[in-house]
Amino acid sequence: MEEKMFPSDDFDELWRFFEDVPRLRNALQNEAQQHLFNRLVSATHHQGWDWWTVKSAQYGPARVGRNNDLEKGTASVLANIDAQDGQLLIKLNKRVSEADEGWRLLDESLVARLESEEFAAAFRDEQQVGRSGRWPADYYRHKESPAMSDRHLPLNQILFGPPGTGKTHATVNAALEILDADYLEAHQDDRAALKLRFDALVERGQVSFVTFHQSFSYEDFVEGLRATSVDGQLQYEVEAGIFKRLCERASLGRAETDDPFDQALKRLQEHAAANDGQLQMQTIWDKPFTAFYSGGETLKVFPQSSQSNVNGYRANLELVRQYYQTGNKGGIYNASYVEGVLLYLQREFGLSPYQAPSADPAEREKFVLIIDEINRGNVSRIFGELISLIEDGKRAEANEALSVILPYSKERFSVPGNVYLIGTMNTADRSLAGLDIALRRRFMFHEMPSRPELLDQVVVEGINIGELLRTLNQRIEVLLDREHCLGHAYFMPLIKEPELARLALIFRNQILPLLQEYFFEDWQRIQWVLNDHRKRAADRFVYQPRHDVHGLFGEAVRLPAHHLPWRLNDEAFERLTAYAGITHGAGIAADQEPVDKAELT
Repeated sequence: MEEKMFPSDDFDELWRFFEDVPRLRNALQNEAQQHLFNRLVSATHHQGWDWWTVKSAQYGPARVGRNNDLEKGTASVLANIDAQDGQLLIKLNKRVSEADEGWRLLDESLVARLESEEFAAAFRDEQQVGRSGRWPADYYRHKESPAMSDRHLPLNQILFGPPGTGKTHATVNAALEILDADYLEAHQDDRAALKLRFDALVERGQVSFVTFHQSFSYEDFVEGLRATSVDGQLQYEVEAGIFKRLCERASLGRAETDDPFDQALKRLQEHAAANDGQLQMQTIWDKPFTAFYSGGETLKVFPQSSQSNVNGYRANLELVRQYYQTGNKGGIYNASYVEGVLLYLQREFGLSPYQAPSADPAEREKFVLIIDEINRGNVSRIFGELISLIEDGKRAEANEALSVILPYSKERFSVPGNVYLIGTMNTADRSLAGLDIALRRRFMFHEMPSRPELLDQVVVEGINIGELLRTLNQRIEVLLDREHCLGHAYFMPLIKEPELARLALIFRNQILPLLQEYFFEDWQRIQWVLNDHRKRAADRFVYQPRHDVHGLFGEAVRLPAHHLPWRLNDEAFERLTAYAGITHGAGIAADQEPVDKAELT
């Protein structure tokens, strides 16, 4: 690389940081990009701005602005820095930009603006810049320990935004940021590698996934009663839900693959399957019994010394685990058989003595629960009393820790501090304002806006897809609100397949149905979003066919034009000029009168 303009050691460290992040390093291979970057850093540093780095997949890995962390203050961002496809990107704070420009390419005009003293004058006065700018090393030197970075990972977070902005897609990175940040940093630009690592963590039991819906309940999430039939008799057992199971695993501090009891239990299940479910065991008093296992949490036990009990006894595997962990048989029914099952696991499969988890939460494995569509369920009903327990200060190891008695099992329960919740929320279904306030105050919210700039380099037969999406969203914001914008994910397939046929499928099968839902089939507004009212008839996606209103209703009936039926123009989806007209108003129509079918060709 060429000689840098700014020869200080701190600047070199910042440069090396950029070289260590693959997507930034790729951008800085270009000589022109290097030159712009040098000018950007030089200008901002001389004006007194700070540079620091973050581990953020959403807002970019580098920031410039005012970071008062050393004074135990807050940070105010002037700009975020990132890169994509070999190009440096920058996102300016709204207060120093003429408008919300979003992510854009770092170019000559923008660098010149940043070099101007007038550009950030108001922002600088507000932040009271009166010292020299700092470098990332200044913040690293004052960190107390490596574990400090963990404090910045929220225990409860929600990724929110309109449909198609990559919220569920981003949960993979969010989970890896918690569970394996080093791997995430090293493979930022390799989605396949990140997904493989994520799947491996799911297999280990460190990540669980659930989707909330209208029928999802407390019994599914925490615990409930499940009816089972035993020898024709209906019985009810308490069954833990997905959240309780994850918390129980987290309290042990190790993944299932690292838990000796779970591994011994897995071998028992395999052994039972190979022997028609029949296992020969004995109590600690050497009294033999036959145990039958056919899945689930229970073994059916038949002592060989007694032929009178045709229904047998039951040994619950969760009680076996409880006895293994505590050594206390108090409250355990059929304790001699539970003890016999544990003895069998120790003798046959080498189950080692129980080791209690570390008292230090930092030394335990972390666990993540991803809750997709969190706002579609009845949150108060699903979480119940546990809504208080998920707060940072109410976790099991916190100073103000809380626990509750669960209604079905009557067990005391608390949420461990190594359980992380990641939710996704579609703002088109419900805005933040309408969200349960108890949930809002216990989660940190990260907005996932539509990012048309990711599509600025995608061109379909002369149609710039980034500009197309940006224009559609600007109209939707005016006619509706920003929570109903169209996400960039709908158009991402065009990166690999930039063809008109693919664009037509996206509009016909995804964009038009979504607009119908957004505007409750107010076709006139849909027409405004698509700019159809300013196109020639053949290029309109939606239109009103002519009807003989007088023939249908008589001369006395006067119907407003927008009350007439609307139709989709199938031919327009295959016509390039129909898409060009969305952004450029090509072929501006003189009127919006209903049209004949012949005019559409």
